Amino acid sequence: MRRLLLAALVLACGPRGHWPPRPAEHPPTPTELRIYELTVRAPSAEERARFSAALRSRGFAVVDHEPRKGHLEVTLTHEADSLVATLRSDGWFVDEAVGKDVESLSATLAVSQRLTDFIRNSGLPQQHMMPEN
Repeated sequence: MRRLLLAALVLACGPRGHWPPRPAEHPPTPTELRIYELTVRAPSAEERARFSAALRSRGFAVVDHEPRKGHLEVTLTHEADSLVATLRSDGWFVDEAVGKDVESLSATLAVSQRLTDFIRNSGLPQQHMMPEN
């Protein structure tokens, strides 16, 4: 029992990391990227506009309203000298990208294996078990 507690303590004190991006062997097509609406959140209106434009240029269907059930939401945050884009659907984690600018973030997300799986599986497995409200 003592070893288990020690292991839990060591793991709890470890640094937080990011999920490394995995490019898809067969990334989503522009048509597939447009299937799901994408709501963009950022610390400022200027950053939101720049990030939205970069995502649109990659084929995403960026919208200016709250995300609908089953659709996507990406949140831009700052960490040290990097930008982090976290992609979610109904609050569930889909993927994230870390980079120096919004163009590299949008390029990473557009070819993401996790996003590809989300699109081609019509969402996440967890979402298929959620009752309708």
